[in-house]
Parts: sequence; structure tokens; C-alpha cells
Amino acid sequence: MKQVSFRISHRPEIEYERVRELSIAYDKVSGRIEARLVVEVKTRENDGTGKAAVDLGETVLMACTFDDGNVILYSGRLIKCIRRYWQKVRANLKQNSRSWKQIAHREKKQIEHLLHVATSHFIEECVRHGVKEIVIGNLNGIRENIDYGEQLNQRLHVWPYRKLINMLKYKGELAGILVRDNVDEGSTSITCHACGKIMASNRRHRGLYVCSCGFKAQADVNGALNIYERAYKVSPVKGSSGRVARPAVVSYRLGWHGVAEPKHRDKTLCASA
Repeated sequence: MKQVSFRISHRPEIEYERVRELSIAYDKVSGRIEARLVVEVKTRENDGTGKAAVDLGETVLMACTFDDGNVILYSGRLIKCIRRYWQKVRANLKQNSRSWKQIAHREKKQIEHLLHVATSHFIEECVRHGVKEIVIGNLNGIRENIDYGEQLNQRLHVWPYRKLINMLKYKGELAGILVRDNVDEGSTSITCHACGKIMASNRRHRGLYVCSCGFKAQADVNGALNIYERAYKVSPVKGSSGRVARPAVVSYRLGWHGVAEPKHRDKTLCASA
């Protein structure tokens, strides 16, 4: 019988009151002994009144809009690259063999790390914007009810949407922010935020959304704006005249050590109508 000792470390801004549960288990896939803890933490005081909406995607992992009209895009390209790379590696291995499972475990850990990077950064931005509530489109049934073709259907079914939402929920709770994913997001990606016209062909190449009314936007930005308006019955970028103002869009790339804003920003992400 071996004696195991470990040290608890946590982010400096998070205070935990006591350890509720501790389990030590041997992970057969990684070959490591892991300690898993459940702790009680103190939630951060949040006096904010702001709201935000999130549209989840693949190439753009999260399109997030705030009530002041600002929009943040988090790229999902690195996650897509990781998935493609490890899928090619596993293709040469016997399914469910020890090597196959080790590769799958490594892929899972790398993706979880990037999801933590993105969600932590977004929650910090929400605190900075004074956000008290975040809404996310309800994905239940979306992937089952729409046929995108065999290859894309497979990618969507393994995309870690639920894990991403759960991370946002518990990190939001730590920051005193309510996160709910009960907003129907049906047709939000193909509905013009300016005039309300629903037309799938308005989604052009590389995620560009262009409507005959003159509204042009990155498609995920358009979806996030529609989710916000559907949840709160008001648009974050419409003035009293009903015209859609140009939101300020910041795009971030995910990296192993954080998020970085590209040096060259797309100036045509959203145009007024």
C-alpha cells in the first residue's frame, strides 16, 4: 500500500471554504493516479445589471454580444485542427485499443484546456462589462433535426457544446453571473437582424451574412444579436429609429497560454442598415 501526498492549489481570485469530497483514482488510460476534489467556494460579489448573449459554433467557437453593442468572437480553428490531427492518428490504430484510448484521452485533455481558456476569458470580460446574466441558445434537437450531410453531422455530434455550456455555468456562478441556455435559437443564424427576413441563402462564404436590405455582418455576430433580442425583447444595437448601428467587434484566437487579438482586424464584420 502506497502513501500519496498532494498539495491543493487554486486561482488566487477564488477562495474555497472547505473540501467536501476527495477521491483518489487510477486512470487506466493515462496510467496516472489522480486526486479529484469537490470544494465549497465563495462566490464573488456582483452588482452588475448588464446582459450578454452567446451564439455557439464551430469555426467561431463563441460569438458574444453585450447590451452596449460590443461583440467578442472566439475562434474555434485551433480546436478544429486538434480534432482533425488526432482523428488522422487514430485512423491508423485499432479502435478501442490501448493506444487508441490514450490518443483519445490526450485529445480530450487538449480540447478541455482550450475550452477553459476561452470560457475563463469570456467570464472575465463579462465581469468587466458589469454583466449579471448570460443567455445561450438552446441546442436541444438542433443537431438531430437538421441534416448537414454525413461528414458535417458527425463533426457536430462530437463537438463539445455541452461541456462548453457547463463551464460557462459554473464559472459564471463563481462570478455571481446567471447563465441560462433556454432561449430557442431556431432560425437565428439565417434571420436578418436588421429587417427580420428569414433566408438561408443570406449566409454567404466564410460565414458572411448579407441581406437585400443592406445589412451585412459576420454570420455568428448576426446570430448572437438575434439570440439577445429574442431573450430580452430588445436589440443591443438598434436605436430609436429602428436602424441597426455598427457594433464594435473584437476577434480573439485561442492559444495554449491564453487568448490573443489578431494584429489585423476585419473592418467589414458588421455594417449598418
